Amino acid sequence: MRKTDISAAPFLDIAFTALILLLFSAPSIAGMKKSTIEIKEDLVGVIGYGTLMSKPSMEQSLGHKYEGPTYLVHLKGYVRGWAYRRPNNDPQANGAEVEKIDASYWLDNERIPFDGTVNLNIYPEKNSKINGILYLITKGDLLKIDKRERGYKRVDVTHSIEEYDFSGGKVYVYEGLPEHPDTSSSDPGKYIIVKEYVDQVTKACDSIGKKFRTEFDKSTRPIAYQVVSFEKIAWKKPEN
Repeated sequence: MRKTDISAAPFLDIAFTALILLLFSAPSIAGMKKSTIEIKEDLVGVIGYGTLMSKPSMEQSLGHKYEGPTYLVHLKGYVRGWAYRRPNNDPQANGAEVEKIDASYWLDNERIPFDGTVNLNIYPEKNSKINGILYLITKGDLLKIDKRERGYKRVDVTHSIEEYDFSGGKVYVYEGLPEHPDTSSSDPGKYIIVKEYVDQVTKACDSIGKKFRTEFDKSTRPIAYQVVSFEKIAWKKPEN
């Protein structure tokens, strides 16, 4: 199954303070002309709206420190939801080389099997917008993010950023299609959300500020699945 950065290591570090200073330099949309960000050759923009809002999570995927600029942005035309279902043995998400597993979790001394986990996702929706973090990374590093976001589709959103225009390059976001957040009520007992995954996302929001967290909550559909701590989950190879 796809890994979701649920290690016990700290999710955020002091270096993220520099991000906050830059975030609040973003232009106010009301009555102010949008600034233009020049994306230099061999660079691309990537919008983090979930775990990638955490700088350490981004650095874990890149395999090195991220020393580029970061911007607080709003992506127009999308709504966010905890509803992208990932089957445990999905070859599209895991790769054909990954061994199949059976999974279950403990609830009130009862072991309950489940078919997969649920990840955060975004879905096109007119007149909506979500908040997120914009990074500028190399095209080589973009391939690393593609690998991390296996099962998601990279989409060009260069012209959908509320605060900025761009020149010289493109800005991307990752969508896990074709599911829609309204499907979150369908068979919720067969899928779970890992608690540490949710915690990492919300801690990233909280590190930026109360206003950012409030906007995140307002632009995100509520969780409709069982939230389970990783320590209560059992993984094993299926019996022949």
